[in-house]
Amino acid sequence: MAGKTRQAPLYLLTGLLIGLGLGLLIGYRILPVQFFDIAPSSLQQDYKPDYLAMVGLAYNADRDIGRAESRIRQMMDPIDIDSLRAMSLKLSEDPRTKNSYEPVRTFINDLLDHMTGSAGG
Repeated sequence: MAGKTRQAPLYLLTGLLIGLGLGLLIGYRILPVQFFDIAPSSLQQDYKPDYLAMVGLAYNADRDIGRAESRIRQMMDPIDIDSLRAMSLKLSEDPRTKNSYEPVRTFINDLLDHMTGSAGG
């Protein structure tokens, strides 16, 4: 009897390790979690400047201020121009996104004109 009770924890430990290994294999390799239709407002602060860069580049391509404004409202509502400018400065400091700084700066200025009702594009 003493031999059986000493082996029981070994079986339990072996089963837990195999279960953990299979769970990790299934979770990370076979059926990984895929996110879609995520709201831009749920982005981490580090990724919001990248989203701003994408909106700015899209605005630079089509000049649709209404669409660009609604995209920014999905990230922050109400729109805070000072926060957008701070994000654009982060873009200018990052070597991988510094080429998008000028289109983003133009977009922010046009957005400000649009929001205040000034004449503009």
